[in-house]
Amino acid sequence: MSGRPTHRWLNGATVLRVLQSRTVRVLFILATVALLALALVDQGSLLRHDVGKLSVSTVILAFVLCVAGLVCSLMVWRCVLADLGSRLHIGSAWRINFVGQLGKYLPGSVWPVLAEMELGAQRKVPRGRSAVSVLLASAVQIFTGCVVAAVVLPFSGRDTTGRYLWVLALVPVGLVMLSPPVLNRMMNLALRLVRRPPMTTGMSVRGLLVSAAWGVLYWLLNGVMVYALMGRFAGHGFRVALVSTGAYALSWVAGYLAIFAPAGAGVREAVMVALLSTQTRSGTALLVALVARALSVVADGLTGAVGIGLLGRTQLRLLREARTAPAPPPEPGGSPSPG
Repeated sequence: MSGRPTHRWLNGATVLRVLQSRTVRVLFILATVALLALALVDQGSLLRHDVGKLSVSTVILAFVLCVAGLVCSLMVWRCVLADLGSRLHIGSAWRINFVGQLGKYLPGSVWPVLAEMELGAQRKVPRGRSAVSVLLASAVQIFTGCVVAAVVLPFSGRDTTGRYLWVLALVPVGLVMLSPPVLNRMMNLALRLVRRPPMTTGMSVRGLLVSAAWGVLYWLLNGVMVYALMGRFAGHGFRVALVSTGAYALSWVAGYLAIFAPAGAGVREAVMVALLSTQTRSGTALLVALVARALSVVADGLTGAVGIGLLGRTQLRLLREARTAPAPPPEPGGSPSPG
């Protein structure tokens, strides 16, 4: 009889593969759609009444803020990439980042990284550096999102000050994890786990501060976006603004970490509804979460479409430059090349 065990314990890689499998994702999407349908049926009459309160100007303002937030997320990645040694023009960065990020709506978590690696290679950005920049930019946004949520949520209401005051302890933890020595070591550890070579250039203090500042601005703009929608139902109060900002930041982080949910669908909305419900009815909170998601999808599509347009125009310009470039002079003693 063999001494080998008849079963093997699940390791981290196996669990990760299961969570990223198409079956798990499809089942999660079906469950999310079913729960959403039940909520819409249950709150249908109230939601129809609330939709009428959303003016066109409010939706347009929220959409502009959403697009502005996406531009801030682009700047987070662009600053990280520049600090790692590859500085890109804003047009090239827009094309690479926003076209690549459309891959987050496809099954699997690697498509945005692979897309940005290939698009970046066309601009002479090493593929390994592109992959590291995407991971580091995501880490900056996750940590800054946690810090923003930890700062604003404890002060979102009288009954929440004592309940969530302990969350402020996460602020120094987040600042430590965002420090270049810790963040660079964490990234090299992650690269070692996936059997990739370590980073040749790490993040500097200045590069990290600049990218983190863009990350904080990203959360504030999206918080104002949710606040603009919430203001139609819960009024324009300071606590509503704090909850709106904290709800968006915490829901985005939760949705990003839920690798089994494409683009965080379902998870982000559940967290946002739970937090916004402290300021309004649950049905209204659901409506705000759904409108915020719809605006996010449209903004992703718009910025990606602009990026695709830039991609085509850039490639056409490079082709025209190659065709109109003067022919090199013939070598001494040689004959000119045939035209």
